[in-house]
Amino acid sequence: MKSFKTFLNEGFTHFPKSESDIDNLKFVPDDKKENLKKLFAELSMNKSGIKDPIALDATKPNIIKLIRVLSFDYNLKSLSKKYGFSISAGNGSRGGKGSASKGFAFENNIVKDVKKYKEEGLDGDFIYPDMMKSMHDAFLKDAKKISVKLDGAANTKRPIFLTDVSMLIGGRDLQIGSKVTDVTVTADGKPYYISAKYGGTVTFFNSGVRKIFPPADFEKGSFKNREAKILLNAFGIDEQKFIEIFSSYDRSKPSKAKKIRVNATGKANKRLLQQLLLSGVGYGYWMAHRRGKNVEFYEMTRRKMIDSAKISKVTILYPQPGSAKRIDIEVLTPRYEFKINIRNKQGGLYPTHIMADYKYR
Repeated sequence: MKSFKTFLNEGFTHFPKSESDIDNLKFVPDDKKENLKKLFAELSMNKSGIKDPIALDATKPNIIKLIRVLSFDYNLKSLSKKYGFSISAGNGSRGGKGSASKGFAFENNIVKDVKKYKEEGLDGDFIYPDMMKSMHDAFLKDAKKISVKLDGAANTKRPIFLTDVSMLIGGRDLQIGSKVTDVTVTADGKPYYISAKYGGTVTFFNSGVRKIFPPADFEKGSFKNREAKILLNAFGIDEQKFIEIFSSYDRSKPSKAKKIRVNATGKANKRLLQQLLLSGVGYGYWMAHRRGKNVEFYEMTRRKMIDSAKISKVTILYPQPGSAKRIDIEVLTPRYEFKINIRNKQGGLYPTHIMADYKYR
């Protein structure tokens, strides 16, 4: 019979996005990590834009799943022999039943549609005809020269910056089109940046917080790091409850234990929180959001960005102590419901990232 610990850890649930992520995988033997990093580096040279091409199972460190959309580009038998792993095609336990590959396919289909438009105009047989009609009306109809390229691999990392008077994702420049573009269409020399989103709930930002919340401070029971206090205060999170969530985590407790919802609207620093949302959403790009068969296509203007960050309510979801190693925050604005979480993304205990997803209200 499998132990409870083995049951919890099994499955291809680890998706490293960098060589440093691989260094932090405790279940991979040290003598295997160098070859794993070399494999990751080779796969990263593929201009697919996929940042997490492999999936690993903590109980089977010698077996690797290569995301299906890339598997056709490689001889998996030769790749396995070259790096000393058993490599096969598979998406692992990615959310949305392969949403990563579906999202990449969506980006490719946008490129195909623009190329078809370039050749045939609006008479083309498009995959997303309504989106192409919107694109035509917005910036293509008078263009004499059109080009398009897949730019997902060029997405720029956007770290979080914290001071007593500011909380920003990626810095003060809110015109972020070139940083978030997945597909760039150039019409008569002018670039139009398209951020392609797939599914009902999508990510706006994903920034590292490992240095903000050092493990030693959890063990001491308080944070000395000024940035940690600023971040927690911005959301209205109780510092001691936050520390207890991670320090008391117990794998044997049910992960779906009831969460206590606390209205933190009056306690949160809404000025800092609004800065976080403004810089996370940004402006200066076009949003192409596929939900089901429909694609919403619109320009993220400065006005829309501002409306997206007008905070009406902040709710903290505190898990029962010991039942989870994450904390969730809900932020409501007129346009979006933001789901923000602070958690460990790399199989460890203490938080490494802050992530913000959204869905339309």
